[in-house]
Amino acid sequence: METSLEYQETLQFAQVYITDMEALKKIFLQAFPLEHDITAAFGVPFLLAKKEDRIVAFASLVLNAKGAIDFEVYNSPDMNADEKGIFVSFVSRYLKEKGTGNYSDPEQLKDSICRVLKWLN
Repeated sequence: METSLEYQETLQFAQVYITDMEALKKIFLQAFPLEHDITAAFGVPFLLAKKEDRIVAFASLVLNAKGAIDFEVYNSPDMNADEKGIFVSFVSRYLKEKGTGNYSDPEQLKDSICRVLKWLN
């Protein structure tokens, strides 16, 4: 009996570099189609997911409603729900193992988010 295998693209995860910002901005603005500028919800991007060398999602450090440091994931339509779940799981494990690095103080993160917004807008 012949079995056909379905091709599945593999996600690759990497740290965010300054050269990635234009692609991340595009993904963010796709998530908020009525926005023309980046808002504080963009946060400070730290990890991204790629498919075939195309960035399809990124994770950002943000401040949640309680003012604590959290993360948010933004993805392009090229990423399905299963892939997003895999990326969210990876980001959660990454933060547990590595922490938030330089951003352990919510005020410091808030200041960094403001600087990123000024630069990108």
